[in-house]
Amino acid sequence: KCCIKSADLLGGLQIHGMIVTDGFLSDSLLLTTLMDLYSTCENSSYACKVFDEIPQRDTVSWNVLISCFLRNKRTRDVLFLFDKMKNEVDGCSKPDNVTCLLALQACSSLGALDFGEKVHDFIDENGLGNALNLNNTLVSMYSRCGSMDKAYKVFNRMREKNVVSWTAMISGLAMNGFGKEAIEAFEEMLKFGISPEEHTLTGLLSACSHSGLVDEGMMFFDRLKSGEFKIKPNVHHYGCMVDLLGRARLLDRAYDLI
Repeated sequence: KCCIKSADLLGGLQIHGMIVTDGFLSDSLLLTTLMDLYSTCENSSYACKVFDEIPQRDTVSWNVLISCFLRNKRTRDVLFLFDKMKNEVDGCSKPDNVTCLLALQACSSLGALDFGEKVHDFIDENGLGNALNLNNTLVSMYSRCGSMDKAYKVFNRMREKNVVSWTAMISGLAMNGFGKEAIEAFEEMLKFGISPEEHTLTGLLSACSHSGLVDEGMMFFDRLKSGEFKIKPNVHHYGCMVDLLGRARLLDRAYDLI
């Protein structure tokens, strides 16, 4: 675990050698942790080899392998493994909430709406529908796949919403061209007493930029600079404003802002 925290591949290889020579290859938990190390160090081939050596694979082992594939941009393999687990092929363990979370992230990356809906169905059928992190990821996945009606349906049914939930919804509206709706969502979030984070403001300013809402964007940026949201403007916020002004052909103002 120390090697994982420091991404120390060389140290991990030395420990792997000791595991083999000292006869610990039957320790499933130890091998799963070793897989996690290779995943962290972006060495999916070694992680797969260790996975093949695990005598009794549980859901955690499969999740570490899926996480490794996702980290190494082997997103289609993530969907393949989820299907295997869901159908419990070859003695696979059944997916849990972590498996679903990783599968939804892969769907977001690929824009795989149909497969994302399959994961969503599995979540509902297996009583995982109240998990906050899964609902947040569903909102994000549907938004990235351009299905804002389904994103809103998930968002609307959530019993609990945190700043991540609101940020996912605001960012989703922004990327799909619903600037005014993103502003309305932001104002509603403030009414519920939820303080925005840096990503929330990035999504909001991006919404103004993509919808040509110059006055609104400048107003929110001024509020941000004033300290109202207790956040200092970062390079992403300035980037959104330059984009907003550039799209509106206000190049002098954009240059002054830089």
